[in-house]
Amino acid sequence: MPITNPAIPNLPAGSAGLTKYIAIVWKTLVIAGGIATLLYLAWGALDWIFSGSNQDRLKRAKDKMFNGILGLTFLALSYAIMKIISVITGLDILNPNWQILQ
Repeated sequence: MPITNPAIPNLPAGSAGLTKYIAIVWKTLVIAGGIATLLYLAWGALDWIFSGSNQDRLKRAKDKMFNGILGLTFLALSYAIMKIISVITGLDILNPNWQILQ
């Protein structure tokens, strides 16, 4: 009789289990990246507001906001990349089968 951990569910045979974990990791990274992007944009906006007539601080604030928009673009591209991988491999990575207990 094999030893099993009741906290870890039995994964279905094949790649469905892997797909589920890829989706969990990707969604977690997208949420964390979205929060980080919003915070970075807010930080850049506050720097812009408080820069006054200091051109160096204004340039740094604009760079922060540009980098925040660039990060948001990468988050959007990650969705497109995941969709392309799903089509190529035939695995539904973005909508995996979430049945844990069978």
